[in-house]
Amino acid sequence: MTAVAYLVFVLITLALLGGFFMLTIFEARRGSHFFARGRARLDRQVERIEFILHHVDLGAFLRDEIRRDVGRLSHVIAYLSLQAVRAVERLLTRLVRYLRSRNAVDAAPRGDARDFVKKLSDFKDRLKATHPKISDIQ
Repeated sequence: MTAVAYLVFVLITLALLGGFFMLTIFEARRGSHFFARGRARLDRQVERIEFILHHVDLGAFLRDEIRRDVGRLSHVIAYLSLQAVRAVERLLTRLVRYLRSRNAVDAAPRGDARDFVKKLSDFKDRLKATHPKISDIQ
């Protein structure tokens, strides 16, 4: 920056400072303030912020806030991952249903299961009849 730019900033600062002093003198002579309600509200807010800064343990407060936010974030992540798993599950269920219906096996009607059980029993009986009984060894 050039020297002229610095001079402009200095002059603006001096003009603002002079205006502040003139306003203060004018208010003192008049006995009232401009924007009294707004200034009083601003003063109360500044005092409140100053009280908080002096009496609140900001380290503990920030630690608790960060812990709470991380807990909330982990809950959101778990919820979203569960939603993703459910979406994949629905997709796979539809795919399996489609593949099963597409490749349905035309099962020929089977014979009666009792006939099979009867034949199996007859076979076991014939095996027992052809094998000699083994005596117990003592």
